[in-house]
Amino acid sequence: MEQHPKVACQPKGTTGGLSDTPRSFRQNHTNMKLRTALALITAAVGISTVSTQAASDWEGSAEVRYATRYVFRGDKKAGESIQANIEFNPVAGQDGFFVGGWANQPFSSERDFEFDLYGGYKYHWQGFQFTGGLTGYFYPEANQNQTDYTYEVYVSANREILENWGASVTAYYDVRTQDLTFEAATGYRIPFNIEQFPASFDLSLYVGTSSIRDQFPDLAGSSVKDSYSYYGATISTSVWFTKSLRATIGIHYGDTINRKEMVNGYRDGSDNLYGYAGIGLKW
Repeated sequence: MEQHPKVACQPKGTTGGLSDTPRSFRQNHTNMKLRTALALITAAVGISTVSTQAASDWEGSAEVRYATRYVFRGDKKAGESIQANIEFNPVAGQDGFFVGGWANQPFSSERDFEFDLYGGYKYHWQGFQFTGGLTGYFYPEANQNQTDYTYEVYVSANREILENWGASVTAYYDVRTQDLTFEAATGYRIPFNIEQFPASFDLSLYVGTSSIRDQFPDLAGSSVKDSYSYYGATISTSVWFTKSLRATIGIHYGDTINRKEMVNGYRDGSDNLYGYAGIGLKW
């Protein structure tokens, strides 16, 4: 299973607002410093972790993807988008640090650019892989009514149940929105060949529940709370043209249950079925 939640299902339900109340200059200035500091800290942690592991202990990967929708944890965040991801992981089966970045650029000017930085540590024990990490979500085009950054810590455990079939459980906590999320996922892979090229058919399912205590931390006034469940499924096919180059196409569906409607924000529960196609590299 892919490490970053945006790569696998793909970031946050905090890019929206409920009113036109402007923040003060002081609040804008403080948030700018905070999100800049967080980005620098996340990048510094990534650089330091890379430097502590030998080059032979790492595997790198990158992907550029076109998606007809950007859906995260059941919520539609944007329509047609270009997404990009780069990640460095320990060699398969080994313990160690991982770092990466992910970005989404919508085609529509009504939706904002987003980029995420993340890192953490993987540990293997008795057939389980345990992971702990930090993700920073950044929205540099956010206006005065929107949350322009947030960050989330998470821990997860996953295990291969049978050959090519795995399952995972993950707990997320967003420090700014005070969002506690629990998610369970499973995935199955069927390897095959298209002439001389290795390929795979992949199916993944996930369900989760979130409890949010402060949906829009940058807005003045009382906190906006929400509690809901979400679910989704992905079917995809990947073909490896070389050991380093692959192409992937897939379809995904995600939706929420009992999610509050937003009065003046981005939430859109429609059209949560989408397709995507991407080109990926591995080294």
